[in-house]
Amino acid sequence: MTTMSRIEFSYGAPEHGWSVVTIAHEGREARMVVSYVTDALRDLLYSLVRVTQGDDIRFSWDDELTEYRWMFTHEDDTVRVRILRFRDGRRSEPDEAGREVFALQSEVGPLVRAVVRSIRRLLFEMGEEEYARQWGGQAFPLRELNVLESWLKDH
Repeated sequence: MTTMSRIEFSYGAPEHGWSVVTIAHEGREARMVVSYVTDALRDLLYSLVRVTQGDDIRFSWDDELTEYRWMFTHEDDTVRVRILRFRDGRRSEPDEAGREVFALQSEVGPLVRAVVRSIRRLLFEMGEEEYARQWGGQAFPLRELNVLESWLKDH
């Protein structure tokens, strides 16, 4: 079932290696604190690039103990997004061991648009240099952002 309600997404400015990320849709909301232990923003944008190419994909974010596992699965002309939370990210556990903290099913465009809007704002407010300084030296994923923006123009 495709829904047309708005997807809200916010990727907070990194500060000392931490970012607060919020995603909301149809009254459900997940708030995650993510660490630079993984290249969280690049992982998200790269995964969305793959989603726009029709791929199913998953990745994990880390808050140094908790794992947030994102899973994107195509279903007809939509994508299903599930985020599972695992208390101990140091252990590799099956999906069934996680607690679902968020789920949505949407056309790909609205999801990509919500994320790109937030990330473009983040880049405008911080700039690439400050992002890298606050995110453990990791470069801003500009290439992935540009690919997604190009995809949005064509869709």
